[in-house]
Amino acid sequence: MTKNLRSKLVVVAREKINTISIFGIITFLIQIPSFYGEDIVNARNNYLTGTRTDFWGGVSTLVYAHIPNLGFRWQIWLAIIQITLTSLGLQKLLLMKNQTRGIYVIKCLLAYSALVFGSQMTRDGLMFSLLIVGYATLNSTLRYQSSMRVIVGSLAIICFAMSFRPWLSVAIIPIILLAFQSSKLRLRKSASVMIVVSIAVSPVALEFLAAKSLNLNKSFPEQQVMLMDTAATYCYTTNTGTGMKAQKALTLFTSDSNYPKIACQLYRPDTWLSLTQAINTSSEGLEFDFSLVKAGDVRNYEVLKSTWINFIITDPVTYLQNKILFANKLFIASDSRNISMLSAKTTSTKVLGIYRIPYDIAITLHIYSLLSLVMILFLLPIKKYLRKRKNGITIDRVSISLLSTVFIWTALSSIAYIGSNGRYTYALTILSLVIYICHISDKKVLKEKNG
Repeated sequence: MTKNLRSKLVVVAREKINTISIFGIITFLIQIPSFYGEDIVNARNNYLTGTRTDFWGGVSTLVYAHIPNLGFRWQIWLAIIQITLTSLGLQKLLLMKNQTRGIYVIKCLLAYSALVFGSQMTRDGLMFSLLIVGYATLNSTLRYQSSMRVIVGSLAIICFAMSFRPWLSVAIIPIILLAFQSSKLRLRKSASVMIVVSIAVSPVALEFLAAKSLNLNKSFPEQQVMLMDTAATYCYTTNTGTGMKAQKALTLFTSDSNYPKIACQLYRPDTWLSLTQAINTSSEGLEFDFSLVKAGDVRNYEVLKSTWINFIITDPVTYLQNKILFANKLFIASDSRNISMLSAKTTSTKVLGIYRIPYDIAITLHIYSLLSLVMILFLLPIKKYLRKRKNGITIDRVSISLLSTVFIWTALSSIAYIGSNGRYTYALTILSLVIYICHISDKKVLKEKNG
């Protein structure tokens, strides 16, 4: 092998094995023992050995039930897929060369956080990995190639990603349109409408078709939303009539006539699961019978649905107040605080806990919450104004698109609210932060080029 060829191969290797690749490899190797995921295991077992209900969603069931279990545990293959997709997306979005030290450090932290979240064995982890690679490919293609085949393929990946949370698909539209607005490709109005409709409808259609094709039995997963609304209404409303209707709905989940008397001691607006077990200080020692409406129990489900709709129609003020409360919880990711290192017992979990310390601290301090993202998008223009005192406070197109997505995502999540776990919002916040830091980095490079 000649010296020139050897040096060229070394250069190629260095370009391929960069910071993001190293983070990806470390994230995978350290987490191997912990790749499990209760929800996704339940979704898989529900189809392979269980009653095949639609409780975990059609697309989730289809995907998790058909990942091969050859050589390694199927979760290992899933982790490889998710980390690879996340790494590819980051490679396209986060250009790590020729950066100032500050920007480089921020990009490293974002890449690390994106890989930790993207490797999670949850629907949100898989959704995020697909979403970031889909958006990165779309953005890159629109900037440099404008290949219609790749553009359509990227949009298809994004729609597939959103099918894991189809009710949120509308929220991602401003970010997708931002990618088109930032490119040289000029869309006709009809094409723009088609893209918007496709993103809004395709995830819902995919979920419906997946559930139908697998012949999943109806288990009424939407009752979780109804239960959360019912409990909040029963415990918080000042309207006695509405409270009685909510009480009637609560009795459908239990055969214990005393349950309504203790429900509000159990209820915590961070999760509907608080109604199923005594996990609050105020409910310590309480015993009760409680379960969701069972699959196939159409009669009780219809009573629940009609009662739920009735108290929303007759008392929309209480419903709106509940949704504002839920939105506040979502905005700060109120049910997300944990330093895994402190509870680690085995060597492998301690090593993982050490690796996750920066991520756990960020989650505990709610740095990746929707509120933090909004503050960043508003505070930076204010800081710029205070420094220059010119032209007032201006929020650029990127910030407006990201803010639009945040508020739509929050509104839709509040309507379909079942809890305030941060993982329901981190896919959006981390992706938005990646897009925003890329925007800032590009502006600095352009400014330097123009002198």
